[in-house]
Amino acid sequence: MAAKNTPTALYTSLSAAQALAGTNQFVEAEVKYQEALRQATKDFGPESDQVVLVLSILAAFYHSQNRHQEAIPLDTRLAEWTMRSQPKVVEQPEKKFVGSNRSHSDLPSQDAGVRIPGSLRHACQILGIPMDSQLTAALVNQAWKKQMLSAAAHPDLGGNTDEAVLLNNAKIEMMSFLESCAPKLGAKFKKD
Repeated sequence: MAAKNTPTALYTSLSAAQALAGTNQFVEAEVKYQEALRQATKDFGPESDQVVLVLSILAAFYHSQNRHQEAIPLDTRLAEWTMRSQPKVVEQPEKKFVGSNRSHSDLPSQDAGVRIPGSLRHACQILGIPMDSQLTAALVNQAWKKQMLSAAAHPDLGGNTDEAVLLNNAKIEMMSFLESCAPKLGAKFKKD
């Protein structure tokens, strides 16, 4: 028996539900999906990533069955969760460095993001990030999570392994670019 509070137990339940749906046992599959939702809520909390994962899968299941009325409340809950998880931009008061005419606003900020170069166009397309947006780690993580869930690319959920690898590589490429843009502490204090 799988241990509670582990994603593995949840993925096992979801795999069982998906197997039932694959053999046209839709009533039994719905029961398993509902059990997985209760399990995720109980074990991880109502606002956890695991609950969001099960909600998105259950909503997709309802849509595939043309049961849109049952999917609408789930879609609404997912949209509300997405809006709450959006990073908020907080304006920082301008501060001067000691002994310098430069202010903090002259430096690239992690909150503000970075302009996306053309070399990352393919990674942006894979993750669904518009090229004109400001790139932040939160944006990359959110886009990656959305693609993994909406496309059901995760292999544990019956997705295609190649799609998951493609999404993971795009995320790694964009995060590496962000890391290369981050100011290094040593560079700030380097002597000429």
